[in-house]
Amino acid sequence: MNKLRLPAATLLIAAAAALAACGGGSTTDAPVIAPPVVVPPLTSVPDSSGLTIASFISFLTSLSATDETSEPLTIGSTFAAASDDTVESTPL
Repeated sequence: MNKLRLPAATLLIAAAAALAACGGGSTTDAPVIAPPVVVPPLTSVPDSSGLTIASFISFLTSLSATDETSEPLTIGSTFAAASDDTVESTPL
């Protein structure tokens, strides 16, 4: 019976040593996940949208036509709409 216990004990010690080595600390760091970017809701018409007619039309078309929950946009005192009599009208 002693002859059977020695190989079993050796095997058990070898298995325990192998498992202990596998559970060691890793040097690789977990990937850093950036927090989501929170964009505040638009509350006013940006001054940059009045620089050219094209930028104003681009701003208007970027607005959602189906948004019924947002507050109305305010127009700041420094906003000036661009005007150009030589440009053809663009349908919205």
